[in-house]
Amino acid sequence: MEIKPLPYDTLALERFEREGPFIWLWEPEQIECVLGAGTPADDIDQALCAVSGVPVYRRKGGGGAVVLAPGDLVITAAYDASRKQFASQWINPIADAILRAVESLGLKGAHVRGLGDVAIGERKILGSSLYANRRVALYQGSLLVDPDLSLIPIYLPHPSKEPDYRRGRDHLNFVTSLAREGYSGGMAPLMAQLEHELCQV
Repeated sequence: MEIKPLPYDTLALERFEREGPFIWLWEPEQIECVLGAGTPADDIDQALCAVSGVPVYRRKGGGGAVVLAPGDLVITAAYDASRKQFASQWINPIADAILRAVESLGLKGAHVRGLGDVAIGERKILGSSLYANRRVALYQGSLLVDPDLSLIPIYLPHPSKEPDYRRGRDHLNFVTSLAREGYSGGMAPLMAQLEHELCQV
C-alpha cells in the first residue's frame, strides 16, 4: 500500500509562508491513519486499510501512529521557530496550554505525561508531534473528544514504541475521551478555549 506524505503538512507550511503563525483546529470527516516521521510502517495494519479504503499518510513530525476519525479534534499550531532555541522547547509548553483549556471546561485530573501527551488519570486523551526547521515550529496533536475509540485497535497493532506510563496496556485500556470523562459541551467551546491558550504559547 502506498504511504503518501500527510497533505495537512503541506497546507500548514504553505499557510505559514503566506500568513505567519496561526492556529488551525478541525474535526476529521473520515477515517485516516497517520504514521510519525520515524514510525515503522507495521505500526498500522496497511492490508486492512487497503481493503477498507482508509488512506495511510506519513507526517513530517515525530510521534507514533494515530487513527484520525470524526469525534477527534486535530490541533495544528505553527509558530515562529526563532522564538525558542531548541525544537524540544515547544512541545510541552503547547501540551500545558492544551491542559489549561481542558481544565477550564471543568475536566479534573488531567496532566501532561511523557513527551507532549495529555492524560486524564492514567488514560491518554492527546498525542502530539512536532516538526521544526529554522523558520517554523509545526505542532500537530489529536485530541480525543468523542470518537469511536474501538477504531484504534482495529487499525493499529500494539505500537513498536510506547511511553513508560503506558506500561504495556492495550489501546482501549490506555486511551479515553473527553466525552467518557464527562465533557458534553461540544466542539465549539473547546475550540475557543484551545485557540485562546495556544495563542499565548
